[in-house]
Amino acid sequence: MSQAEVIDWGLAERIARTLAGNGSGKRQVRRADLRRAARGSVGLVRDYTGLEPKGRLPSAEVVDRREWIDANMQALRSMASPAERNLASSLDLPGPFGPGLRAAAGAAAGVELGLVTAYLAQRVLGQYDVALIGPRRPARLLFVAPNLADAQSRLGAEREPFLRWIALHEATHVVQFGAVPWLRDHIGGLAEELLADAFSGVRMGDLARSARRLLTPDPRRIVAALRRGEWTSPFVGERRRRLVRRLQATMAVVEGYSEHVMDAVGAELDPAFGELREGVERRRDQRGPIEALLGRLLGLDLKMRQYRLGKAFCDEVAEKRGIETLNRVWSEPAALPRPSELERPGRWLARVA
Repeated sequence: MSQAEVIDWGLAERIARTLAGNGSGKRQVRRADLRRAARGSVGLVRDYTGLEPKGRLPSAEVVDRREWIDANMQALRSMASPAERNLASSLDLPGPFGPGLRAAAGAAAGVELGLVTAYLAQRVLGQYDVALIGPRRPARLLFVAPNLADAQSRLGAEREPFLRWIALHEATHVVQFGAVPWLRDHIGGLAEELLADAFSGVRMGDLARSARRLLTPDPRRIVAALRRGEWTSPFVGERRRRLVRRLQATMAVVEGYSEHVMDAVGAELDPAFGELREGVERRRDQRGPIEALLGRLLGLDLKMRQYRLGKAFCDEVAEKRGIETLNRVWSEPAALPRPSELERPGRWLARVA
């Protein structure tokens, strides 16, 4: 770990890999399958939405869970770098307690990042991976093969229509970020604020208690302690919850818009896509052990509620006023629905449209 880093990234990665496993099925979903399923998806989304993406569009990549964890840890480490530099100086206290405090803060943050990453690594089917903070880099379009194979099996779906339906969702993200130049910086700004505020208001005693439970380099022992309820997050606070809610409100629109488009376009391609939607909603209601851990330890609602809220909002606006009116959410950051408007689209229509 460099002097400019605070978070124990090695610990985060070990916990994520231990909890998430690697799944099976990478060879069951081939790159050729996904490329065939994704062919023409961007054009279908563009025709329906009227949004026009600019720049080079990424090709589909097939990864397993560990490869997905590696890619996202690298992205998170890059995003957190500016915040860590500031935190490093604030945590370098004089005397014998300074190094211990910094190590405790880094280990606790590593545990949380490992938990969240493990949870997502088991759930994410596809991801439009774009640099939200810092220098721009080529975007990637990642599909997590074992999760796709598992979801297809659970849904009892045919391979080709299932992959095509999922590809429509990710193609919508490609179009969104390619056509809305401010979206990357807006989400990145919220994420940067959340990262910068991560250690604000943390009490020394809470950090010390966390450190005593993390005095082992073995991630399996840490995971076992987590499951026994022997560790609680020192970072949970009202300010952090407010920042998370702001970020979730934005992501609800981003994801809900994609959910609306994949269903609207999919209904024209194959009526059977409606059955896939019902199956996916049932899958989201299943609360796995990692999700239960996150809810108990971090006090955050990381269930897929934001998908449902965002999709319901987009469905209602598009049904009442059409996709052109719904596209006003992309006109400027101020036009995004507020958290209270997500459940009452009429308020957003009155304010913006």
